Amino acid sequence: MKPLRLRWLRTALLGYSPEWTAGVRRHPGLAAALPAATIGCAFVPYAGFPALAAAALLCAGLYARNEPLPLLLLCECSGARLLVRKIGTAWRNYFLAALPAAALTAALHPRTAWLAALWLPFAALLLAYAVLAKYTRYDPAIPETPLPAATRLGFAGFLVPVFLPVTLCLMVSYAVRAERNLDRYLYDYD
Repeated sequence: MKPLRLRWLRTALLGYSPEWTAGVRRHPGLAAALPAATIGCAFVPYAGFPALAAAALLCAGLYARNEPLPLLLLCECSGARLLVRKIGTAWRNYFLAALPAAALTAALHPRTAWLAALWLPFAALLLAYAVLAKYTRYDPAIPETPLPAATRLGFAGFLVPVFLPVTLCLMVSYAVRAERNLDRYLYDYD
């Protein structure tokens, strides 16, 4: 049996994001099942927004692999601008995919709409943290690097609220370190 080909998928649909394009092409079944599952959870009270938070955790996993340096150089911008662009693209792709499930959940269960106030910053911070953590340790020679203990502790802050201050401190540190790390490769665009 031939594997499913996604010839219709263009990088422009995903904001020219190599992470999202590779993730959808690598796992087409999961890319179709995830939106369907979140929409299915919208029909269960108090399950819609937690399902969207779980989907954000899965989407953060797209930032585990390093893209090749020529692909990174296509943006022709400095490290700071690249980080802003990558975080904006991650937010755009995730929130556009989550919008139907979130709207359906809020429409079907208006009493659970207060969960959206928790889900929105959770998903936004999680995706920003994933991008910053990736580019803090970015090395084009190593396609996939294991997560350091501090990065894993930062991800734990999204699941265990006690560690959230550590996660926020790591985000600030990672933002500075990721920009410095990217400037080594993007020095022509300063």
